[in-house]
Amino acid sequence: MSSSTTTPSANENVEEVGKRYFLPRSYDEGRRMQNQHEWIKGCAGGLIKAPIDRTRSNLHVLDAATADGYWIHDVAREFPKDAEFVGFDSAPEEFPPIENPSTKFHVAKQNLIETFPAEWANKFDLVHQRFVIPLFKEAEVPNVLKNLTGCVKPGGWIQLVEMDFSAYVQAEKTTAINMLHTLTNSIVSDPKAATKLGRRLEEQGFVNVHSEGINLVAGNAPESSELGERGSRNMLAVLQYFMSVAKPEMFGMTQEEWASLPEKFTQDMKEHKMVLRVYYVWAQKPEQ
Repeated sequence: MSSSTTTPSANENVEEVGKRYFLPRSYDEGRRMQNQHEWIKGCAGGLIKAPIDRTRSNLHVLDAATADGYWIHDVAREFPKDAEFVGFDSAPEEFPPIENPSTKFHVAKQNLIETFPAEWANKFDLVHQRFVIPLFKEAEVPNVLKNLTGCVKPGGWIQLVEMDFSAYVQAEKTTAINMLHTLTNSIVSDPKAATKLGRRLEEQGFVNVHSEGINLVAGNAPESSELGERGSRNMLAVLQYFMSVAKPEMFGMTQEEWASLPEKFTQDMKEHKMVLRVYYVWAQKPEQ
């Protein structure tokens, strides 16, 4: 009997990419992401940096990896009532939906590496995506961006929001904060993906490319105790999930040291300020 080598099917590739989303899809994760959303919005001073005219009629907005659609339902308040929103996610059925009859909102099941629906081509005035690109390998990112940029209509905008996992902004490092940094860098495919997005959008032929670094504060943040608390809550949840899928010996730690990390992290957040760097990157598709 002869053997043959088989190439992974498209479905197998989609499944493999889907497994890279390292956080659970659940009610609790939906609540964590809503808290994260408010944290980011507060630190960034808003949701949209791209200079899209939000007073125009019949605007179309696409939100990639939308989960429960919280970003759409929040940002819809900044658009005219006739604006239409589409969100897509690889597993939208695993997130509890948000009921908001005042928003024209449709959710589709779609993966970032699959071919997008033909009716999305050159349709949207704004395409938004947040916290996904670092999960993809370097060689996969151009195809992901090609899919997203293909949805932008001529003259329209794309806005990408990504964490720079390679940046260590806060001045004082502690054992628990160091461990969170180490864990996140071990999970993502490209910790520096956020710093490459401007160049990648230029390679897609986009113009008016801008990048703005935003500091997300967590813990003992004198400038905003509310944002500091939101950040602490978000990062503690992320740390606890990472701990549930990793083992202490992977990082040279004893079981006792591992088990004490959440308590130490909580204490660190009371005593220190943690700062993470996020990049907002936006660009325009040429009119011609």
